[in-house]
Amino acid sequence: MNVARGFRRKREENGMEQQELAKRADVSKALICSIEKGQRMPSLETVIAVAEVFHCPIDELLDRDIEEVRT
Repeated sequence: MNVARGFRRKREENGMEQQELAKRADVSKALICSIEKGQRMPSLETVIAVAEVFHCPIDELLDRDIEEVRT
């Protein structure tokens, strides 16, 4: 599971800057930056808010592989 990679990948896939994502998810740009750098883990509330912005399942943001779940 790589939260930093998952957040960044989804943001870039959607052509969104960190500032725009932060505004839509109602969090600070500094928080998004810290998550993407792997310096902070997002709260469940933040993960849900970002998933809602991207209309995607939480697993996509967590960058989880199905094989990781099985092991």
